[in-house]
Amino acid sequence: MIQDGFPLTGILFTTLAVVLAAIEIGYRTGRWRLGQLGGKNESEAQLSAMTGAHLALLAFIMAFSFNMAAGHYQERRSLIQADANALGTAHLRAGLIQAPEAANIQALLLEYTAARAQISSVNDAHHLLQRTAELQAQMWKEVQTLILRQTPNVLHSLLIQSLNDVFDIHEERVAAGLKHRVPYSLWLSLAALLTLAMLGIGYFSGLKGQRNPIASTGLALSFSLVLLLIADLDRPTGGLVRADQSAMSTLLEKLQQSE
Repeated sequence: MIQDGFPLTGILFTTLAVVLAAIEIGYRTGRWRLGQLGGKNESEAQLSAMTGAHLALLAFIMAFSFNMAAGHYQERRSLIQADANALGTAHLRAGLIQAPEAANIQALLLEYTAARAQISSVNDAHHLLQRTAELQAQMWKEVQTLILRQTPNVLHSLLIQSLNDVFDIHEERVAAGLKHRVPYSLWLSLAALLTLAMLGIGYFSGLKGQRNPIASTGLALSFSLVLLLIADLDRPTGGLVRADQSAMSTLLEKLQQSE
């Protein structure tokens, strides 16, 4: 996603500048229109209704976007806990099997957990995907060797099931972090509605011949902060609001102590 590589402060100040510029353009257009009308005002009720409709639509889309981003954030948090649980279970079950391959699987699970506990940016995420694929292939190769050397039993089945859970949750985390995002169409709609609403507010102020720079700046800052929060919640890593990694860190400490 493009916004992942764009600093959050850049999103804030860009939105703030766009909103203030839209209000100013609307105000100047309103003043020009007032001059064209020879000092006669257009229908205040009509302008107020149109501006109110734009703001209502903007509020609806912002609320929808915030709810979507917050849902994705909560999904990522839940999957981190599920991932840690699956890894811990797989490590314990591997310890029940007396074989060099089982010990190798435990070592690979420890490395797997360590890599997942250290992720902090999108670049780390792409590197993690490559390393995860390598570790999963190595673990599965160890399982295949184990099954060939020993007669399969219940413990082997439980271990295979646990590893499958680890692999499945990984795919769910990839989908939640890199695919389940606020779509571009929604961001474009937000930008368009925000610009139109601010143009309308500025235009209305221009026709009235009055404006309040302090109130305009406060309004621009409010909308900018809300958009910043939506972008931050939608960002899988590197933002101010991050999914809690404590479950993975705690598991890593336990696995390291058990070695």
